[in-house]
Amino acid sequence: MLKFINLVLFTIAVIVGITFFTVDKPVEQTDKNGANKTVEKKSIKLSLNYFPNSVEVIGKDKLVKKNQLFSVSSQTLLIVGNHDSMSVIKDLEKHFDIKMPYVMVANISNAPWFIKKWAIPGKLEELTQDVDSPMIFDDEGLVVQSLALYNTEPTKYFVYIVHENGDISNVYTGSVKEGALEYGITDDETKTALAPIMEFLN
Repeated sequence: MLKFINLVLFTIAVIVGITFFTVDKPVEQTDKNGANKTVEKKSIKLSLNYFPNSVEVIGKDKLVKKNQLFSVSSQTLLIVGNHDSMSVIKDLEKHFDIKMPYVMVANISNAPWFIKKWAIPGKLEELTQDVDSPMIFDDEGLVVQSLALYNTEPTKYFVYIVHENGDISNVYTGSVKEGALEYGITDDETKTALAPIMEFLN
C-alpha cells in the first residue's frame, strides 16, 4: 500500500514538473539596452527603438539598416502581411497613389524551417519583381515581435505609420480573401481589400 501511495505521489510530481517546464512564458520584449522585460501587450508603446537594427530585404544581397528604410524627414507607411495578404499588399502602389515611402514586411516566422529557406524566398522574389518598395523578409519574427504583433492569420494584414521621431502607430487591420496567394486574386478584389488604407493616408 505504501509503495502504491509513493507511486501515485511520484506520478503527480512528474506531471506538475512537466507542466511547469513546458508552460508558455509571459510575453517578453528586449529593450534598447539589451535587457529583457515582461510587458503587457496593451501597455507597449511601439517605436523604432525596438525594431531590429538590420533586416533582410527581398532582392538584396546584404542586410539593410533600418535607417535606410525609415526617414527622419517624413512618415513611412509600414504594412505587415501574412501568407495570403502578402500577395495583395505588394500591389498597393499599383492601384493607389501613395505619397509617403512604403515598406512591407513578409511575416513568415511560423513557417517550417525548410519552407522558409527553400520555397518562400523564391516566391517572394517572384511577387515583388515589379515592385519598387522594399519587402522585409521576417523569417525569425524579430520585426513582428518589435511591433507586439502575434496574429498569424493568413488573410490578415496590419497597417502602421512610422513617424519622423521613430514612434509607430497601428492604424488599421485588414483582410483579403482566403487562397489569394495560391489561387490568385483579381484587381477589383485587391482594390477592395486595400481601399480602407487610403482613409488613413488622405
